[in-house]
Amino acid sequence: MKTRKTKNETSKEEIIDKNQLINATFLDKEGIKKNVKDAIGKDDCWYLPKAKSWILTHNAIKIIANIAGISKNFEVEESPNVVPDYKNELENIVRVTIHCRSKEGSHGGCVHSDERDLTVTGESNRVNTPNRGRGYLRKMAEKRAFDIAVLEHLNLYSSVFSEEESDEFENKAEKEPDLMPGNQEFELITKEINAILNAKDLSSLKIVGRKIKKNVKKNKYSEKQIKYLKSLYQKEYGKKSTEL
Repeated sequence: MKTRKTKNETSKEEIIDKNQLINATFLDKEGIKKNVKDAIGKDDCWYLPKAKSWILTHNAIKIIANIAGISKNFEVEESPNVVPDYKNELENIVRVTIHCRSKEGSHGGCVHSDERDLTVTGESNRVNTPNRGRGYLRKMAEKRAFDIAVLEHLNLYSSVFSEEESDEFENKAEKEPDLMPGNQEFELITKEINAILNAKDLSSLKIVGRKIKKNVKKNKYSEKQIKYLKSLYQKEYGKKSTEL
């Protein structure tokens, strides 16, 4: 495996996270467990201290998706509420829907989930995208959504991240989505927020996540609400993962 060392990275931190990557597994299209490190090339990942996680290249995620039986064909839907212009830093928001063609699972759906399709929102603008990607912001938003969808569907998200997300980690400090208590949009999702925060364990949290995803597919949330719930869910998922 390849690491991109920085002066802030400690040898102890590197060893711990390398072991985490080695132990990160997913199911192939037949339902057989595979290790991430065995599926990708030596130059397809690196450690990013700022995200405290390993990063996979977009190509690596496409390789993993193929092994898992996720179709190369996916749908892309433009956000009807956002038009890129210089007032919003050429903000591009798309919704990508992936399709899994793996073996049928015992619980229905596929071997990875009770649903074969997953829709994820991806966004890109001049602020959170490096110079190399500013000429194709629309494509960057699409790649981010596809990568996240694959990792989420295979239950790898929060164990590893996409290189398209790492661009955002490198270009700005992490901050909460622009949604605050008292805000009307915030108040409309307090039920979901409380459900995430009150989940007793990882299994309970996943159940909450599946319910929220169904509501996302029904377009019950705004883009800001989706970002807030996603950010909160990921934080709680990370906390509960360390408790296992």
